[in-house]
Amino acid sequence: MEIIFCIMLFAMGAVFGSFLTLAVYRIPLGLDITHERSFCPNCNHRLEFMDLIPIVSYLFLRGKCRYCGKPVRIRYLLLEVISGCVFLTAYFAFSLSFPFFKVPAVAFMIAFVMFYITNAILLGIDKEYRSMDRRVLLFGILTNTLYMLYLYTFSSGNLYRYGIYLGMMLIVFCWDTWTLKKQKKSYYGTQMIMLLIYEISFLDNLKMILGMLIGSILVYVFYQFCFMKRQDKKQVPIGFCISISAILSVLIGNLVLF
Repeated sequence: MEIIFCIMLFAMGAVFGSFLTLAVYRIPLGLDITHERSFCPNCNHRLEFMDLIPIVSYLFLRGKCRYCGKPVRIRYLLLEVISGCVFLTAYFAFSLSFPFFKVPAVAFMIAFVMFYITNAILLGIDKEYRSMDRRVLLFGILTNTLYMLYLYTFSSGNLYRYGIYLGMMLIVFCWDTWTLKKQKKSYYGTQMIMLLIYEISFLDNLKMILGMLIGSILVYVFYQFCFMKRQDKKQVPIGFCISISAILSVLIGNLVLF
């Protein structure tokens, strides 16, 4: 039964991955991500159910649109597979055991899914546009706050420490809002500070935080070496590096430290 549950969990992660690719494409363009039907970005033809089965549809159609025949970007398949693997890894990392689930482990799993969704959208947008979407970041902060309130209510969590994180985030967010209104732009450095505070508030463990910082540097170097042309080195998406490292820090940290 546990094997069947793991397969279902992987499939659920793949479904989330399909949604994340949609969100990364639509949010920067100001398009609806919940009510509007999926469509091919090349020919704008609405996609049917058989075109939207995660992983299977991409492989069955050989990575091409059924209607216009143009190639579909490989990132759609990769994010679906990666999301399925992330969900499956989290199941083992957080000591979940079907069907005997413990409430704290399930609560942390839900909080991590929200954390993963936030970071996956942020890193996708940052990779394409070198910018953070403040609405997505606020979604992550809100869900993280709800989890901290749960910890404080049922597990005697330290709400004051998280209050400090929220206070810091509020100050930086207000500064970013002021510069956005005053100078019609949001500084990338300010966005990175907000992202770091968000990541640290969720990790809340010195070893994981250090792991995230070291991992961010390694991802930065790897990305610069493998993907960036010499003239574009100053445009490495730092948020992309931080978000990937933060997700890995949570998974690896819970597998190794706990």
